[in-house]
Amino acid sequence: MNVIQKTLSSLFPKYKSRLIIEGQKKLFNGIMDSFPDHLADLKTQAKVNNFQGFKKFDLHPDFKYTEIYYPGENYLKYKIRGKNSKISGLKIFSKVNERFEEVEILLWDNLIWALKINHSNYDFKEFDFSKIRNNSIDVSSFDFPARKIDLFYDNLDEAIQERLDYNDVFDEEIDGKIFYTFYGLEDGNSLAVDEELNVYSIAYDTDNMLLKMDISFLQILDDLAANRFDEKKHLEERYKN
Repeated sequence: MNVIQKTLSSLFPKYKSRLIIEGQKKLFNGIMDSFPDHLADLKTQAKVNNFQGFKKFDLHPDFKYTEIYYPGENYLKYKIRGKNSKISGLKIFSKVNERFEEVEILLWDNLIWALKINHSNYDFKEFDFSKIRNNSIDVSSFDFPARKIDLFYDNLDEAIQERLDYNDVFDEEIDGKIFYTFYGLEDGNSLAVDEELNVYSIAYDTDNMLLKMDISFLQILDDLAANRFDEKKHLEERYKN
């Protein structure tokens, strides 16, 4: 940080915050670019999405949470429930410590979730990225606690699980109540169930956003599989009413 930047940072905290984030982005991108090509999917995930900075990670305090914004359909593209892993073995030379320091990455549901650099303040200027060691990368499984949505799916009857893709279910809170969406409609609307497996139609730009449907969860899944559910007609009736 030069003299002008230091002066601006002392006078304008937001400017200082922006400089910190920019430095963290350089560090994050430098680390991700340092992984070998056999981790191309990981490198691409980092490149095509937007890193927002390092945050405190209460679940594993020795790691930093990597806040990443996934535009468009990218979140659904990269998220794979239950695919949890730790990537270790990458080493980058620290100019401060005058030695190589190890980097570890945690993936939760295949999403880049947290990062750890041994003996570091997570400052880009600490490291010499012309000196890396990436020929001993190890990818191992890593246990994260089960999410509420995972417990919900695991408790479903086998007949429902056979008809419902695990990765198609998402939780959404509406008016303090949790719903589990399982089928996307046009314009961001969806079909969902509550904890008691009552089926709902969620249509946001209507007077009655939540409409409880007179059909069982199993039956609507069968109708969807057999193309008996008329989505266009359903939405026309929702907006008409």
